[in-house]
Amino acid sequence: MTSQPNDPSEVSDLGQRRISQQAADWFAKLRNGQVTEEERRHFQRWLAADPAHSKAFEEIQAFWDDSALSKGLKAIPLSSQGKRQSRFSSLHYRFAVPLIAASLILAAVILQPYLNCLQADYCTSVGESRSIQLADGSTITLNSQSAVKANFQGNTRQIHLLQGEVLFEVKRNTAQPFLVDAQFSQTRVLGTRFIVREDQHSDTITVINGVVAVSQNQQQPAILHVNDQLTVGEVTGRIQQVSATKASAWTSGHLVFDSANLGVVIKEISRYRNGTVIIKNSRLKALKVSGRFDIRNPDKALQALEQTLPIKMYRLTPWLVVIM
Repeated sequence: MTSQPNDPSEVSDLGQRRISQQAADWFAKLRNGQVTEEERRHFQRWLAADPAHSKAFEEIQAFWDDSALSKGLKAIPLSSQGKRQSRFSSLHYRFAVPLIAASLILAAVILQPYLNCLQADYCTSVGESRSIQLADGSTITLNSQSAVKANFQGNTRQIHLLQGEVLFEVKRNTAQPFLVDAQFSQTRVLGTRFIVREDQHSDTITVINGVVAVSQNQQQPAILHVNDQLTVGEVTGRIQQVSATKASAWTSGHLVFDSANLGVVIKEISRYRNGTVIIKNSRLKALKVSGRFDIRNPDKALQALEQTLPIKMYRLTPWLVVIM
């Protein structure tokens, strides 16, 4: 016995991704409500053309748990433009409050990097990396979405990390320590290479060569050597041994992972692209990922993950990707 040509089980991976993307496109258009009679008929024809189409559309609807939208679509008569507009207006009203709240939160997230840039001496945009030589001959390399403020007046060599991640290559001066202040930590060096990264709840310091002293709230400093990494924050961990080469791979345009959780990998790749990537199924976050990814093309990195892991990616807009 042979399967029917339209059996969803026979759809190739490439074909399934194409259908999933079409379903996401239709969902976004229908949710917006600005569809013509002809577009709605086109959607109905697309839905009926293949069982895989309706299955993909049901999956994307289930993701949003949008029963109101589903009922609204079924209730819209093809012959009544006025009634369709009225019904969608009602749906828009019901969604208005949560959408406004979400928009305010999103605005705060989007605007914060720009506010930090206004305070900074040097900053980078999404996906940008930038190296600057300081007045003392030291060099700093800013990762994506990073901002720093420098204070090199008199005998002071001090950097305030406002956001993001920076590689420091400090010119040695035993009479004038180099200080890096971040949200939770202060790092003191005489001359070495190290990375300081600021996240929402912690700072992470990684030593590439040399020695650094890391303190928190004027406490006794921790001494870090080559390949040492320390996370300081609301919860401070212990010094761990890491690969400094992997930790600094972003300076050459790459991210390197060795059996990392997918949730971690997506979080890292997302730092280099505009928009948001959401993993809907929390169990997928534990999938293991190993490999080297080009952060100069983060969407290609996402595509590589989709091709090698048992996941589906729905690109609802260029800025919103949902993984299921």
